[in-house]
Amino acid sequence: MNLAAWALASQWRGMEISYGFYGPVLVTGPERSALPEDMAAEVRAVCAAVAEVRLEWMTRPPAGEAAARAEVLAAARHAVAALI
Repeated sequence: MNLAAWALASQWRGMEISYGFYGPVLVTGPERSALPEDMAAEVRAVCAAVAEVRLEWMTRPPAGEAAARAEVLAAARHAVAALI
């Protein structure tokens, strides 16, 4: 599962989406144009936050799937909030 894409989509929707994304994901602006810089910064921040959480899981696995989802979403929210 592409956790970064799932966390980003959930962040932008304002809710935990119930389906996953698998494989590479391409994020574009309207009509396949480039993303505005503020949105591109969100993409980078969420991807970095998810990568950091996954790295932490190497030594401290999550307590379960629900805890893992909550941790990833919290990291994504915190990363985006730090941009403002």
